[in-house]
Amino acid sequence: SLDRHVLELLRRFSKGRPAIVFCHTKKETENVAIELSGKYGVAPNSPASAALSNLANQTTIAAMQRCLRKGIAYHHAGLEASDRHLVEDAFAKGSIRCLCATSTLAMGVNLPAHLVIVKGTVAWRGAGQGHSEIDRGTLLQMIGRAGRPGFDT
Repeated sequence: SLDRHVLELLRRFSKGRPAIVFCHTKKETENVAIELSGKYGVAPNSPASAALSNLANQTTIAAMQRCLRKGIAYHHAGLEASDRHLVEDAFAKGSIRCLCATSTLAMGVNLPAHLVIVKGTVAWRGAGQGHSEIDRGTLLQMIGRAGRPGFDT
């Protein structure tokens, strides 16, 4: 698991530019985002903090508000459509420096990033299947968010 390396990888390779951390479960996206907001988030007195507070006030999810105030967010199918769109728009505009998401983000949302971290290529698929490799197409969609010409220069 890359759990203990995510922060180090972000600091080393993101260069302050947008990053996506792909997680396997909805809960994991939230947990990683909350953890990163405390260690990798924007300082409260930074020039962006007022805009981030305004952004955070557009959702009613307390955990999301705390993350957004630090320039971090999460995205998964369990969020209301309005919260998913809020996060997608903010990331596309560069307001969010790190987005923790499930693979569903890679399959229909055009959000390029400077850095993509995939927290593992094996995921739990339920009691009937157990752990199995992420299919190649999904993995390619996830890593294809990074280094896109015209978006990441």
